[in-house]
Order: sequence, then C-alpha cells, then structure tokens
Amino acid sequence: MAPIVDGRASGELGNGHPLVAALHLHPEPGNVGGNLQLADRAVTAAKRAHPGLRWMVLPELFTTGYAGLRSVHEHAEDAEHGASAAFFASLARRLGLYVAYGFPERRRSGGVSDSANLVGPWGHLLTYRKRQLVVTTNEPRTFVPGREVPVVRAGGARVALVICWDLGSPEAVREAALRGADLILAPAGWRHPWGRQYELACAARALDNAVYLASANQLGDYPEALFDTPGGVYGPHGDRVCERVCERTRVRSVAEIDLGLPERWRGSFGSTLPEATGTLAGTPAPRFAGANSAECALGG
Repeated sequence: MAPIVDGRASGELGNGHPLVAALHLHPEPGNVGGNLQLADRAVTAAKRAHPGLRWMVLPELFTTGYAGLRSVHEHAEDAEHGASAAFFASLARRLGLYVAYGFPERRRSGGVSDSANLVGPWGHLLTYRKRQLVVTTNEPRTFVPGREVPVVRAGGARVALVICWDLGSPEAVREAALRGADLILAPAGWRHPWGRQYELACAARALDNAVYLASANQLGDYPEALFDTPGGVYGPHGDRVCERVCERTRVRSVAEIDLGLPERWRGSFGSTLPEATGTLAGTPAPRFAGANSAECALGG
C-alpha cells in the first residue's frame, strides 16, 4: 500500500533546508528488543523516504512503551552506557543523523527517571529528565524529576529536549530558549481525550519562544489509556509546518527547518525573550553542553 500523505498544513519539502521528523509509533509494553527493532525499521524507512532528514524524535518511554509504569523500573538503564544508547548511537552513525528517544533511566541515586536521550553519529550528546510529572498517572511515585534543560549543538541547530507534560507549562521550553535553543525535540505520551490540548501546547510553546518544536507521540490503544493524536512539527510562528505520512501502523511528521527563521521571526513579530544576552531571574546566558568540535561543525 502506498503511503498516505496529509499535506493540508504544510508546504513542499523542496527548499534545500535540512529536515526533522517526528515518528509516532506503537511500542509494545516491556518489549525493549522488539521496540528497538521497530525504531530501526521506522527510522530507516523515514531516512530512505527523506534523505535530507537530520533530526528525528521518537515517543516518551519508547523503549518500554508508556504502559505498566509499576514495572518500568525493570527496564531502566544507564543513560550513556545502556543498551538503547548503544543501539541508537549505532543507528545514528549508520544513517548520519540525530535521534531523540524516551527511556526509563536508572539514576546513580538508585531512583528511576522518565528521561530522553539525544544521540548522534559520535554517540551520546545529552540526557534530559522530565520535570513536570503527571499526578493522575502516578508518575511522582514512579520517577525522580529532573532539573536541568541542557542545550547542545547538533547538526547545525541548537537543540534541547523536553518530555510530554513539560509542554503543558511554559517554563522548560522557555529555559531552553534562554539558553539559545532554536529546535526543541519533545518525546510524548499524550493520551485521549486531550489530543487537542496537546496540539495547542506544542503550538503555544513554539510561538512563545520563536523556536521550532517537533513532538512525537505514542499511538495505540493500551489497557491504561488510548493514545490517538499524532504530534507534529511547529514553526517559530506557532503554525504546524509538517506533512504527515501514514504507513500502516506508523505515522511520521516531516518538516523543513530554516535555521535562520527564528531570529527573523523575532525581528518581525517581536520577541518575548530578554533583549540582553544576560539573564532573566538568574538564568545564565546561552552556553551549549556536550558538544565537541566535530559535533559543532556538522551541518553548518
């Protein structure tokens, strides 16, 4: 069956800019090996269909699926040296791109965090730990919340990660923007019946800070909840800028990233960020974590 392309809210992907994709997938609860193979197929297919892809984002807790949180600690792993980090680093190296994905992280303190990694052709770049934990799904009793919002140069962009309900309030994305981010990758497990609020939150956070925001949502009907709203890619103006491709049980949203647009948009529309390059309520000036010279040079 040929892919179904929904381009109602997107333009042509032919302006020569690098591409970002949000892969909305249906992981199997607890099947880490099977889910990694699902990622291999989905990421490889996306790169084959769109050779210009430079960044990809997968859903929240993708390695285990966002289901059965009581047993999620059984699959927790080290952020830098765990099996998923090695797997995605190898995949990123083979395909020449950057991948953000969600996983349960075993912390040195003994706790577990709802975390996301960004890996690239040279390996692990950063780990972000979800800050806004969802009370109604018992996350505060399951996970240790994070604090920092690191920003790293990856593929020519200044990239930060946030996770799902972090999008429901402005703080995390604002901190990333204050640290210089222009592309936010957001793994999500946003459930029914709040799909419309998910879309609005993505658009608001992009517009608030004049950044690109790409969010990948888990899809499927699980015992705990239905996940039925694919995420997307939103531009600095808050509009959805992606085309959506549906292939059987997989959905992906793909968009061009014009790395000069955030600054141009702030210049024309107006910026809500501090004009000075210093601080807002103690927030440090932009600096980038975890990037070596080769990483900074890739993609311009």
